[in-house]
Amino acid sequence: MAQREGRDRRIALVSFLLFMGLVVVAGKLFVIQGLEAGRYRKLAEEQRDTIITVTPRRGTVLDREGEIIAISEDATTIYATPYQVKDKPGTALKIATVLNSDEDEILDRLEQPTGFVYLMRKVDKTVAQKLKEEDLEGIGYIEESKRFYPLGSLFSQVIGVVDVDNKGSSGLEFHYEDILGGKGGEILLERDAAGNPIPGSEKKRLEAVDGVDLRMTLDKDIQARLEESLESGFERYGARAGTGIVMDCNTGAVLAMATYPTFDPNKREDLDPEEMRSRAVTDIYEPGSVMKVLTAAAALEQGVVNSGTVLNVPSELNVADKVFKEAEPMPSRQLTFSQVISQSSNVGTIQVAMELGPVQLSSYQDLLGLGRPTGIDFPGEVAGLVPPYSEWSGTSAATMSIGQGISVTPMQIACVVACIANGGRKVAPHLLQSKIEDRGSVDMGLGGLGERVLSEATCRELTGILEKVVSPGNTGVKAAVDYYRVAGKTGTAAKPLKGGRGYGGGYMATFAGFAPAEDPRLVCLIVFDDPSPIWGGDTAAPVFSEVMGFSLQHLKIDPSFEPTSAGEED
Repeated sequence: MAQREGRDRRIALVSFLLFMGLVVVAGKLFVIQGLEAGRYRKLAEEQRDTIITVTPRRGTVLDREGEIIAISEDATTIYATPYQVKDKPGTALKIATVLNSDEDEILDRLEQPTGFVYLMRKVDKTVAQKLKEEDLEGIGYIEESKRFYPLGSLFSQVIGVVDVDNKGSSGLEFHYEDILGGKGGEILLERDAAGNPIPGSEKKRLEAVDGVDLRMTLDKDIQARLEESLESGFERYGARAGTGIVMDCNTGAVLAMATYPTFDPNKREDLDPEEMRSRAVTDIYEPGSVMKVLTAAAALEQGVVNSGTVLNVPSELNVADKVFKEAEPMPSRQLTFSQVISQSSNVGTIQVAMELGPVQLSSYQDLLGLGRPTGIDFPGEVAGLVPPYSEWSGTSAATMSIGQGISVTPMQIACVVACIANGGRKVAPHLLQSKIEDRGSVDMGLGGLGERVLSEATCRELTGILEKVVSPGNTGVKAAVDYYRVAGKTGTAAKPLKGGRGYGGGYMATFAGFAPAEDPRLVCLIVFDDPSPIWGGDTAAPVFSEVMGFSLQHLKIDPSFEPTSAGEED
């Protein structure tokens, strides 16, 4: 009896323990399948599902005549699943041999404690195919695209570059990223225990939206001549850098914009940030005598002088606590206002500026856009350093009238000159011409002429004065172009020392002009940083002549004079 009761107690205890175990299991199942079902479902999906990113095709960039500047081409990215690679040293050797890369670096990546590691991004497809033929365990491939610049260094600073993920990182590639870049897509797939996608297991697909092709205002041939001329001038004059712009003065369309030294955007390993800057819009400098164009425009517009006004120009002039002299010693003399500008007299220009008055000079600086970005569709444009009138000293009007004590970008100067060339209306410089879509080319409506800030009469009179600058005996004679009437202005300015205390940091040489003078079409500006000789008329002017002469002929713009036939007497 006692044995039977003991057995019954043991059976009851075991039954109770089993029952409690079932209760615990049932409770756990209730928690897992009921209360926390969503959490565990999400964990399962994360282990089972994988998202494949679909990279969109980046838009192609074309010049105004349809020449390709930037295009995307197919490439292959190579990756590894390290725990699947059994023979890591042997695999590293084979990969390094095919890819011509560092074996130790490849091995180091294969030994990473992770399920995914990039071995090399965006490899040429033919090279990647050779590696595929090795059928290496744990090595995978992703089809992508990479940016290619078929013209090499041409347009490099303007077009910019993209990063390894095909996102614009400088230049137009960066500025128009939203249009060129498109939108990436996604594919949701199931994967097996080894982490590989299961064919036919697609659950969801979000299609990629390709980028839009863009046609720019840039002209390949004019750009090539500008870059060639800047390079030859850079070497000929021993300059630190050279910058140039060619622009349609009636629309603001930028046909060429360059800085030398330059770089090849296809060689990412050699990129130098210093050479990637487009100095035409990102750098400021004191322009010197080329700013006399603005002083002259303001004085003519206000009726202070006309081209024939005779001035008694002394050898030096006291303004407030400073003595101003000519660039080279000159005796006191009589000059017409036209001669003041064509001979680039500092003293004569300051005399006119003081009669105009600092308030009016400051207002015309503002009216013509100095101290403000031009609004060009390009990243990194700076506003310049133009002190507001409230901060002017007794000598500010004198120094600024001749282009010292004021810092501007080359693009700002080009826009001032373009305003004079087109008869007095502001221009909106721009690089984008149109978007190329399924329905055809869609003009973006950029550019054109803005508000009138100078009268046509003032611009005609000033054009006549600026033509004399390029005539024999004056500072810009080397800017002359065969068979075309040219108007323009030289500039030579001492560079301020670092910290802004005094001058002595070298010189900046400039020539800015337009042609044909009788019916202006093009503005061209050339700037050299620290050339030898220092004078804009000796360095920037001859390069202007080369670039402007080519550009006028390339665009088939009628000459101002008929070429003289061979053997014909004048």
